[in-house]
Amino acid sequence: MWLGLLTLVFAAVAIAATAEAQSTHPGWGSTPYDDASGMGVTFRVWAPNATSVYVPGTFNSWSTTATPLVQEQTNGAVDGIWSADVSGVTAGSEYKYYINNNGAIWKHDPRSRWVTAAGTASGANDIVYDPTAFNWNGDSVAAPTLNDLFIYELHMGTFPSSSAPNRFIAATNELDYLKSLGINAVEIMPIAEFGNSGNSWGYDPAQPFAVDNSQYGGPDGFKTFVQACHARGIAVLLDVVHNHYGPDLLDIWNFDGWSGTNSLGGGGIYFYESDTNLQITPWGYTRPNFSSNQVCSFIQDNFTLWFSEYHVDGFRWDTPSAMMYGDDGSYITAAGNLITAINAMIHTNYTGKLSVAEDVYDSFGFDSAWDTSYPYAFTPVLTNTVDASRDMTAIANAVEYNVRYGGLAGSGRVAFLESHDVVGDLNGGVRLVTAIDPATPNSYLARKLSTLGSAFTLTAPGIPMIFQGQEMLENRSFASGLPVDWSKTNTYSYIVQFYTDLIGARRDLNGCTSGLQGDQCSVYRVDNANKVVAFNRWKSSDPNENVVVVGNFTAATLNNYALNFPSAGYWYVHLNSDSTKYGPDYGNIGSSFVTARGSPATANITIGPYSALILSQTPDDPPHLKILPMNGAVNISWPSSYFGWVLDASMSLTGNPP
Repeated sequence: MWLGLLTLVFAAVAIAATAEAQSTHPGWGSTPYDDASGMGVTFRVWAPNATSVYVPGTFNSWSTTATPLVQEQTNGAVDGIWSADVSGVTAGSEYKYYINNNGAIWKHDPRSRWVTAAGTASGANDIVYDPTAFNWNGDSVAAPTLNDLFIYELHMGTFPSSSAPNRFIAATNELDYLKSLGINAVEIMPIAEFGNSGNSWGYDPAQPFAVDNSQYGGPDGFKTFVQACHARGIAVLLDVVHNHYGPDLLDIWNFDGWSGTNSLGGGGIYFYESDTNLQITPWGYTRPNFSSNQVCSFIQDNFTLWFSEYHVDGFRWDTPSAMMYGDDGSYITAAGNLITAINAMIHTNYTGKLSVAEDVYDSFGFDSAWDTSYPYAFTPVLTNTVDASRDMTAIANAVEYNVRYGGLAGSGRVAFLESHDVVGDLNGGVRLVTAIDPATPNSYLARKLSTLGSAFTLTAPGIPMIFQGQEMLENRSFASGLPVDWSKTNTYSYIVQFYTDLIGARRDLNGCTSGLQGDQCSVYRVDNANKVVAFNRWKSSDPNENVVVVGNFTAATLNNYALNFPSAGYWYVHLNSDSTKYGPDYGNIGSSFVTARGSPATANITIGPYSALILSQTPDDPPHLKILPMNGAVNISWPSSYFGWVLDASMSLTGNPP
């Protein structure tokens, strides 16, 4: 027993002896090192108002005096940063900071990559994590170009079919499904350790550098998920929150013991002080202080962390406008400058990576922005209970123009009918099929109108996006405690097939619809009498590869409807949303091809109720023939008719070879 105590004392003395000078190694938070000086961990933290900082942990029996940090100096002057290189500490060790400033407080490391739990509860500690230890096995993926990007938004707490604590690992089981669906990018709602100890959407980050541990699976779990996505050609976009933090379990609040001059209740070094307009956000008074160089470095380093250590392929910024505009609507110049600088850093240092804003368009260096007004313009047309009252002009405008920001639509917008905000329970949101038919959301009407809406939305100019469950006819509002019902992929397998075919057409996976990836669009038929809209998409670089999308927004079949086409010749239907492939009670009504003649080129089409057709002048591959010798004869068969064939009837097969 005495030997064990002596060993513990000597270990504590050894650790304390190495912690009497500022660190000579780089890195913030806790960073393991292994070099000529030996092995250990560098601790570095910003605490300008502290009079002393210690690092208690499992490596020194949680001593509040054994391991002090030292104030760093720049040109002989202290700069508010404390650090030390502590030998003998290893990855997996638990720790926290013990900060003195007119009293002692225990605090989480603001840059901790891994925590047992957020907050101050017993056992809620930081964990030393080695960011270089994970085996990426040559991980690599090229982020899709904007014209080929198709996003699937998901919530890690509810997406996996298993509710195991490591949901990242469980979610890898669903990736083959997403690949077969045609998805090439997932957008993950925030995964930073959040303040709500139960379920959360993730928009209340308590530890912005730490991947949620207790429910999602921590840093290695997320890396495993990213690696699995990349192995399937799926890019990973991460939703990040820097317009506010917390407010629950937020340990950077009054971090170094200084509560500041905030009359609303404190805040300290990480938050705006003295100006109510700057302090208040829509979620409380926790707007980061963008005028602080240290806070700006904290935020920019967070983006760098996700790129360099987690291999993500881009970001969706949660409400950057709330970073840039105070409570009174005044512009916060420092925030705008920071956003511009981070986007410049992304595009300079991480070629091909993407930066998407929720609500800032055509400025500050973003690649695209959510058209958040789109669903609120389009969905009311689908939910209107009277066909004669459906507004085709609203549909045409939503297709051709950026609804929220104006101007022609293009890859600068993300277009969607469902998102976590639109269908989430916290906003009183409902799923599209429920909005169409609240009593029977799986009805013929709900299925037909929702798929018609998707056919237009996901082929319109912009980056298309669907929300988890949309493709399997999910009718329940999104809630952080309500898992995806994966049985619906079987129950509504025909709806899954529709989205698979639609995504394939949008991404031109069959080589027949390249115009849907084009930069040009023209809505050339808006027929409010017959409730028809038609638009044409093509590439400036290849104007002959036109794709026409036609929609019938009524319950009546349109027979021999005269419609102009971009050019004369055969036009082949690559998707008919009335096909019985997509619903056992559908009518399979609609042209399979049409011939456009004259000038302007015109063809008569047939289109089923509440249906869409997608046409181009590139034919599908013909069905494969089956040739089977039987009893001295040859039986020739094929799965479906194909008008492009010319079949000759003959008593014998001739030719060389016969």
